[in-house]
Amino acid sequence: MTLSAIVTVPALLAPADFTAPIAGEPALVRAVRAVRPVAPVSVVAAEELAGAATECLAAHGLSDVPVHTAPGRLAEGDAVLVHDVRYPLAPAELAARVAAALPAHNVVIPVLTMTDSVKSVAAEGIVLGNVDRSELVIAQYPRGYTAEVLARFAPGDLAALISAGLDVGTVEGDPNAFAVDLTHDRELLDAIVSAG
Repeated sequence: MTLSAIVTVPALLAPADFTAPIAGEPALVRAVRAVRPVAPVSVVAAEELAGAATECLAAHGLSDVPVHTAPGRLAEGDAVLVHDVRYPLAPAELAARVAAALPAHNVVIPVLTMTDSVKSVAAEGIVLGNVDRSELVIAQYPRGYTAEVLARFAPGDLAALISAGLDVGTVEGDPNAFAVDLTHDRELLDAIVSAG
């Protein structure tokens, strides 16, 4: 199986969100380094963010990583790892687990067991009761897709993948592979990385 990787930079981000350091390394650099050991990587950014992404990568010795504004042409090979820059602490070991499981599935998603209390709430804000967590998980990135599936479905649309009857497999996630608000969570991220 030939594997490639894409790191996405959503249009809703400001350049400082993904280029400012988190304990010395920007979120974009961390995301690229998380998937690069597993597959050749490209960055997909909104057109207005592509210049900032290119400069950030070059400043950290990653000028060989191409930055594109059109994701459709990037699905090279049989399968693609898709990583999201908003998961900057996901380790390379997680990408390796996803890649290893991909030959047996159409899609592979890293997941963690839900540990938080989940409540059902009425429209008026009244708590109706607890939701059974035994079948709930937290979906993370990076995710793996066959090239055929990625050409047909948006990477974040899990409901469409499942309703289409695709084989969606899971691997054990990582406690550090959580989604962050890159604008507001920088101090938290610095503390986590510094604590080791």
